[in-house]
Amino acid sequence: MKRPAFVFFLLLLNSMLLPQQHLFDTILRMKDSVNLDNIVNHIRNLQYAGGFYSRVNFTPGNDSAFVYLREQFQQLTKNGTVTVDTFYISSATPPLNTQPLFNITATIKGTEDSLKYYLIGAHYDASASRMGSTIWNQQWRTIKAPGADDNASGVAALLEMIRILSDTANGYKPAYTLKLTAFGAEETGPAYSSNHHGSKYMAARAAENGQRLQGMISFDMVGYNPDYLFTSIVSNNNSSFLANNLREANTLFDVGLLMGSLVSSTATYSDHQSFWDAGYQALLVIENAPPWNNGPFYTANPYYHTSSDTLETLNLNLIKSVTQLNLTAFAAFGSHLSTDVHDKEMTPENYKILEVYPNPFNGQAKLRFNLKQSGILRLSVYSVTGQEQFSEMIECAGGLNEVPLNGNNLTSGVYFVSLTGRDVGLNGKFILIK
Repeated sequence: MKRPAFVFFLLLLNSMLLPQQHLFDTILRMKDSVNLDNIVNHIRNLQYAGGFYSRVNFTPGNDSAFVYLREQFQQLTKNGTVTVDTFYISSATPPLNTQPLFNITATIKGTEDSLKYYLIGAHYDASASRMGSTIWNQQWRTIKAPGADDNASGVAALLEMIRILSDTANGYKPAYTLKLTAFGAEETGPAYSSNHHGSKYMAARAAENGQRLQGMISFDMVGYNPDYLFTSIVSNNNSSFLANNLREANTLFDVGLLMGSLVSSTATYSDHQSFWDAGYQALLVIENAPPWNNGPFYTANPYYHTSSDTLETLNLNLIKSVTQLNLTAFAAFGSHLSTDVHDKEMTPENYKILEVYPNPFNGQAKLRFNLKQSGILRLSVYSVTGQEQFSEMIECAGGLNEVPLNGNNLTSGVYFVSLTGRDVGLNGKFILIK
């Protein structure tokens, strides 16, 4: 391999990885700025609901929650706009079918392609349907339905994300537009049929107008688990890219959650369904899939959809971690930082990708590559500023090779690695987390 070509390649990688490192550091700082006191305060205010302790649709408590959320969206969205969409439930008992319901959206405009956007949402209405059908059907207007887990937990996380993403002091500027929405009328109720009304309205409008929605995440019930920091991702076959990147963000940004996964087109118990039906990629982030079943790291939630779904039953550290997970993944979606570190676009056509696995890693990894013939190669690791961290000569056989990569003496960050020799130029990048 000729030295000038390698220098050119090094400069090219520097120009690409330096912004990646800066963006990685920015998102990491935003993750660390998630404030649990803010989240708790939002949950408390939402379950209070103006003193009604209910956010059931078509009740004063739901109206109070909307007023609170509109004020919070307007106060927290420092670098963006806030819009309110009005919709109706035609199946509602008259005159409720003419009473407006609302979605509230904060929009942070992309700096490069603002027509492409990602959406994250959480419904703000509540239910007490598991108090018994007779009680629910007769008392829905007045029954207490504080909905701390379902879904004040998701809305509180959403509000904290708005605060952080739109704060210009954080220096985060998404390439693509980000939308964060509090959905109305996700729950079913005695006065109307069906569910997911607010998200159906938004998804249908997006599809009808040919909007370039790249992916959607629904936050729903993210706070109950007395024993573990565990969350689940629900996806369909069309949404595997989003699901994989969310899982990788958990590792990349050292969130530390235990994570479950369900791929099922019939798991339609939140607002993500509306976007599946409209043909978009969408995920559900939820405490367990489904929350009425036990799992290895989860005991079925006995409180949701009852008058006992209160702040005191929640695992607050879990909510903080789930907020951090979605914040980091959503910020990465909206920028050019891919949580898939096998980025084929970073390498010129005359170079081949050097596979590093696992990636990210925290100490030891392996390099996997094929050679036409045996030979001695130089293995070199560089920082994003182009400084060589270490190099060594290794003897390789023809065919498939697996070579250990030792990162114990490196600090956390983004690096690139090269294997060079006679007629050989293999290059890759990796992320080290400690």
